[in-house]
Amino acid sequence: MGSDSRRLGWALIGCGAAGRALTRGAAADPDIAVRGFCDVEPAAAAALSRDFGGSWHTVEPDRVFSDPAVDVVSIATAHDSHAELAIAALRAGKHVYLEKPMAMTSADCLRIEAARAAADRRLMLNHSIRFANTARAARERLGPIMVSHAQCTQPPADLARWRWHPTQGGGPLYDVGVHALDLLCWMHRGHPVEVYATGGAVRHADELAGAGVVDTVAATLRFADGGAATFLMADAGRNEVTGKWFFEFFDGSASAVLHDHWQAVTLTHRDAQTGEHATETIRPEPAARFAPLVAAIRAGAEPPISSADGIRAVLLVERILDSIATGSPQRWVDPAPA
Repeated sequence: MGSDSRRLGWALIGCGAAGRALTRGAAADPDIAVRGFCDVEPAAAAALSRDFGGSWHTVEPDRVFSDPAVDVVSIATAHDSHAELAIAALRAGKHVYLEKPMAMTSADCLRIEAARAAADRRLMLNHSIRFANTARAARERLGPIMVSHAQCTQPPADLARWRWHPTQGGGPLYDVGVHALDLLCWMHRGHPVEVYATGGAVRHADELAGAGVVDTVAATLRFADGGAATFLMADAGRNEVTGKWFFEFFDGSASAVLHDHWQAVTLTHRDAQTGEHATETIRPEPAARFAPLVAAIRAGAEPPISSADGIRAVLLVERILDSIATGSPQRWVDPAPA
């Protein structure tokens, strides 16, 4: 890779809205040099190349993988393509910044991790709430979490979008649910030992009949230390009080609430001397997206949102779907190596 002072060459596969957001982060990072863009739609790749100064654009992923000037590949394509593209990038010796979900199955997640380990490369997931310094403030200020709640509620979705396709996107659990589930596990500092969920195709019963796509989930998660969490996801209507995203965390004496699309956190604690409750709301700027991956690459260390986190989130989605299908609580079982 050269010396630590060399900028890392970066290329993007998947030039839609998520890809554009990643490009803004890469272009703003002084340690990254934007090289190229790839998309099945030539105009999409050309537009990002024009707007952000890429050297080339293409419709062929192999052009990305074969370029020796590319050190890091970001992948922001349809969910069902993540596994094959990530594995190809890793086998080509590239580091990977991968959009969530890591893959559509935990088995494919394990295949990605096996390729990463064999290539000795770094891989980081874009579980974006983790980059919110509101979430970091909550984790730093609170002790072990006893009770928490996470929800994503929004107006009825456009089912024509690929994200709702049974194989391409998998529906909202894979698209947005993984964000909330990852945050719950991160705040509770581990995976749940048991999951119970109910729901199904409730809001779109007719349109999604037989598709296997779930639009509504109400779940409870139990952690090894006794901590408990609830998770609510639906597209049954907008809530102007909580907004689309809403998170609460309690440690027995203090609490944190993430609100305003996780841009604000309200922290409450009891003063040890007066017994009075003190509350403050802060709105810190979000953390840089690429700096942790750059640091991990240069140190040969694990990035803060690693394959283990991606595998955990997808496996948790699978346990929730299993619980909905069976009507029974599901125990956590570690996935078998690929």
